[in-house]
Amino acid sequence: MFATDRVRLRPPTPDDAPNMFRLHGDPELHLITDNEPFLPHHVGQVRARLEKQVTEPPDGQTMVSLLAETAADGTFLGGGVLWGIDAFNRYAHLGISLLPEARGQGYGTEVIQLLCRYGFRNRNLRRLELETLASNTAMRRTAETCGFMHEGTQREREYDGDGFADIVIYGLLRRDWTL
Repeated sequence: MFATDRVRLRPPTPDDAPNMFRLHGDPELHLITDNEPFLPHHVGQVRARLEKQVTEPPDGQTMVSLLAETAADGTFLGGGVLWGIDAFNRYAHLGISLLPEARGQGYGTEVIQLLCRYGFRNRNLRRLELETLASNTAMRRTAETCGFMHEGTQREREYDGDGFADIVIYGLLRRDWTL
């Protein structure tokens, strides 16, 4: 679907359930990537959800979720999402989740660049937003590497497992985006 020399994004299929289960079954990762309580799921529930998406696709008007894998051999890396897509005001939020073994190798930067390309070129958005815990220095560096500008901090907004933590907000305008 969308690819660099190293990374490819594509819609998940039911056969991706074990990998998606491994990614989303990590309660610690959930604390930094989601704003809802962690609910343990069985791999069968993940597969059933993916099967339902094949027959009843989710409303792509407000959210698009893609699987990230290596371009060379299809090794599962994680996923990326555009969510809260507002077609009238032409903006969306962007998020990624990578397996621990995929972090620190530049894959996150490539996934975000591909999501930006999709959002700006294929969805005709004018703005993308990214929120992360202020303590998530890896994500903050990645956002800045991809051209996102720090636009603010919301104090004690999200629960991080130990208390309420600050969230930093980044934005990227289409006019400032570079291919």
